[in-house]
Amino acid sequence: MNLSKRGFNMTDIIIRDYQEEDRGNLKAFELSEKQQVYSSLPMDVLDDALKDPYRTPCVVQNEDQEIVGFFVLHKYYQHEGYDTPHEVVYIRSLSINEKLQGRGYGTKVAMALPQYVQGKYEALDHLYLVVDAENQAAWSLYERAGFMHTATKEDGPIGKERLYYLDLDQKYVHNVKLKLDESAVLPKVRIEIILNKKEKVGYIEGEVDKEVLRITHLYTELEERNRGIASTALRQFGTFLRRNMPEIRDLIVHMDDAAEKIRLFERVGFVKFDEDENSKLYKKYINY
Repeated sequence: MNLSKRGFNMTDIIIRDYQEEDRGNLKAFELSEKQQVYSSLPMDVLDDALKDPYRTPCVVQNEDQEIVGFFVLHKYYQHEGYDTPHEVVYIRSLSINEKLQGRGYGTKVAMALPQYVQGKYEALDHLYLVVDAENQAAWSLYERAGFMHTATKEDGPIGKERLYYLDLDQKYVHNVKLKLDESAVLPKVRIEIILNKKEKVGYIEGEVDKEVLRITHLYTELEERNRGIASTALRQFGTFLRRNMPEIRDLIVHMDDAAEKIRLFERVGFVKFDEDENSKLYKKYINY
């Protein structure tokens, strides 16, 4: 699927390759001095990207044809200090025009990136980005979109930084959200899985024990089970809990020998913690 010309359309944004007629709009692109600590102005990186066959500058448009965002996809890039695979794509210099911030564009871009990059680079399996560790708003946003924190570097160019990874071989659904069911009474917890802002397609149930939430049930509607709804919801779960139940530090789930279920949880960052004759305990640390 070639997305370079027609772009990727998600609700009210379109992501596409840069075209030369975009240059004037990118010259007017604004970022505050503080934001420029974390990212670059498009014009500071555009021409270098255009000269490099492995780099593709991309723009994000809204319904009014305004350029609201910019980033560069960099194939085979190796960020200093990290040992990442060769068949890799990095997202670099991602930013939202300061004049158009506060309208949810950052969230929409982050949620659309997995499917956009999957469609653009079908032969590549690994997507990475590096974000400043102090920029919690940014890395929380990427985690909601499915990126997994895989490493932390103490001495990046501007200080402590975090490496995030996304497996392009998985399925991603950009319009999934989680909602707390307020009728559940602690220690019971129920989180609804919502599709397209209104349709309930499943839920996650659990029990709280101090700082631990044990997942007891994960359900998705039968007709939705092959789309990646469950894995998308689980990728968002940690960020959702940090916002809505900040006392929770660990997620655990007990599993039997169902290989498909084990793969589902392993792919979203759960690791085997302990096991006995009858069950396996998988755990994910979410509060950091």
